[in-house]
Amino acid sequence: MKKFKKLLSVMALGVLLITNVIPVSAAEKDQSAKIESLSELDLEAYTQELLDADDGIQLYGPAPALTQFKLLLINSEKAGQETIQNSSSSMQVGSHLDHGGTWFQAITAEVGYAKSRFAYFNGMRMTLTATEPIFLDSDNIIDGYYCLWTYEGNEYEAGTFTANSTSANSPWNTMSLRFNVY
Repeated sequence: MKKFKKLLSVMALGVLLITNVIPVSAAEKDQSAKIESLSELDLEAYTQELLDADDGIQLYGPAPALTQFKLLLINSEKAGQETIQNSSSSMQVGSHLDHGGTWFQAITAEVGYAKSRFAYFNGMRMTLTATEPIFLDSDNIIDGYYCLWTYEGNEYEAGTFTANSTSANSPWNTMSLRFNVY
């Protein structure tokens, strides 16, 4: 089973590396539809990536403190969906695609329990459109949440996405992220 998980991890990493190197085809650019629900996305690969990170995840016990907070995907009117690289060896700090339009979406992942979360695009507060629980093992206990954030407003060419999440219990830490959208 460990070899199978390792193989899946290597395959997922390969897909992430290829998608960040190969230019976007015209067919991929046509996928600029808003995400209405997190259930329409395949979140399995992201869940495996969170498990493999091993950042102090507590799989058993009381509600765990926030241990991971990552940006997984962005979506815009002009560029469509772009998966964000979150490997331990390199962290993507800006988009590779030419985003823009009148709406912008981002998906974040929280491992652990958060009591408050906020996201902003170009200083404007985003709406938390949907959440989906993260199950890192088969015990049916929620280990965290995927969050879909949506901005709708004035047309933009570029901007900055910022978000933070505060743990619901000790040590009540706040994790933040910042990402440049080009």
